[in-house]
Amino acid sequence: MADEKCFFKKNWKLLIGALFFSLFLLLIVLLKTVDVEIDGATGKEIGLSGLNFAARDAIGEHYALYDLTEYLGYFAILIAAGFAIWACVRFFFARFDLRKMGFDFLVLAALYVAVLLFYVFFELVVINYRPVLLDGKAEASFPSSHTMLSITVFVSAATVLYRRFTPRVSPIVFSLPFWVGAAFVAVARLFSGVHWLTDILGGVLLSLALVFFFSFFSDRIPVAHDEKKEETAPEPAE
Repeated sequence: MADEKCFFKKNWKLLIGALFFSLFLLLIVLLKTVDVEIDGATGKEIGLSGLNFAARDAIGEHYALYDLTEYLGYFAILIAAGFAIWACVRFFFARFDLRKMGFDFLVLAALYVAVLLFYVFFELVVINYRPVLLDGKAEASFPSSHTMLSITVFVSAATVLYRRFTPRVSPIVFSLPFWVGAAFVAVARLFSGVHWLTDILGGVLLSLALVFFFSFFSDRIPVAHDEKKEETAPEPAE
């Protein structure tokens, strides 16, 4: 029993990440097998259609929110680019020593690569199409890439910044604005009307899985701080 508690205490983030990813995979299975109907607006098959159609009819379309979330998506990309530049600068001044740059930046880079790979994969392997035509075209919409991007980038940014600067507040308080920003993007993306409800849910589940995996591995890597040069002690007088 004690061993089980110790195992969970050490690996709870990994286990929760695995749980969210399992739920994400289950959602995909449900979308392809349960209540699949043709959407009259786009002519495409939609899984869990009763739930998705009801949410779409209740929400409607709000393109001002769509435009706002587009800009917030660009902001998330700028944050990711900022961390990439920060890592490169540290790598250069550390004389190309990865240890001094900080292996936590490599874990962060792995997270960004995972987001990109999932985005490309679901552009090629279409689970659902959008409930509306954009520029006259039916686009892949599952999972919501803006939801996935905002949660992974904002929350991972909070994790990295807290670990490196250790502000005098709890990590929960420090991370709260980042979580609020990520949640706002997800909710605004839903109410813009360009995604099905299950698109947003899929983006949340996948991004939470990635965030917990990232947190699990980053916790196991010490933060690299700039080494201070030791001052030379004056020689004793004769």
